[in-house]
Amino acid sequence: MKSRTELVILVLLLAPALSSAADLKPETLQEWDAYVGAARTRMEKRASRQAPFLWVDEEQDLAQRVRAGEILVGPVNGESPHLAPNGLIHDWIGAVFVPKAKLGDVMGVLNDYEHYKDFYRPMVVKATVLQRTPDHEKVTLRMMGKAYSVTSAVETDDDVEITRLGADRAYSMSTSVRVQTVADYGEPSEHLLPQDHGPGYVWRTFGVTRLEQHEDGVYVEMEMTDLSRGIPWEFRWLIQPLAERMPRAILRTTLQETRDAVRQEIRAASLKTQSMVQVASNHPAWLCEQSNRWAKRVEPLKSRGVPIRVVYGNPLPNQSGRIRVEKQEEVSRT
Repeated sequence: MKSRTELVILVLLLAPALSSAADLKPETLQEWDAYVGAARTRMEKRASRQAPFLWVDEEQDLAQRVRAGEILVGPVNGESPHLAPNGLIHDWIGAVFVPKAKLGDVMGVLNDYEHYKDFYRPMVVKATVLQRTPDHEKVTLRMMGKAYSVTSAVETDDDVEITRLGADRAYSMSTSVRVQTVADYGEPSEHLLPQDHGPGYVWRTFGVTRLEQHEDGVYVEMEMTDLSRGIPWEFRWLIQPLAERMPRAILRTTLQETRDAVRQEIRAASLKTQSMVQVASNHPAWLCEQSNRWAKRVEPLKSRGVPIRVVYGNPLPNQSGRIRVEKQEEVSRT
């Protein structure tokens, strides 16, 4: 289950290269590792019920606003970015409520990397699954952004740990293992810069996604954290406002696009169900056969949380009077 942490890395890519290249310093990385360790500890406390599982449950007003349709976004611990030696740590959290959704509906979208370029257009250019087990994913993402006529891009490899807490709760933690700026993006000379060297607008990313199902829908929370180089003093007046405003806008957009994608998938499933009901009224024997085949093929995948996309064709009688299906249902691990 992908926590779209990597989308926030576009924040600092949107600024032109205002200073020379920089290298990630050991003291900067040490501060980052300590910060991420504290974030993991907070999540473990939420998972073990030592703290509210959801951020919006920490204040009653937050949950009410989200359930009413508002998308909430704010800096973690009241401020962002946080100063680190020769760097900045950007940490934002947000929440949205998806009415009439089930936990599996949301997890299906978050796991559907093949369609990230559709769900999160134009930020996500490409997403590829490198490895997948029921509780772990390794993915590569390429993302781009434009601002002030400047186009920048980044490519990351991310380890995603997935944990189910019963039938109605789940969370994931995503950690970057590779972050590289794409130089000359879109040009014949396009190439990857060495990791930990270059503009330094993104050095590391970490993220947490929490899901909780209620009777009338699912709460979705995302915490996006990234490490960048410090802002040069001579450009701080220009970049500081961007570094503070852009993460909020990107996280809000990500939450909205996630909600929109889940709604779209639910509507598509409803239309397929209606089509199947129509088929059942005309060909009940065919429906029984298809249902049995569906259960045998899909239930083992669903039990492991594998995202499933189903395409149905229209059953039509052929010349012999039998039922044929123009497009057989396709069950794929996307």
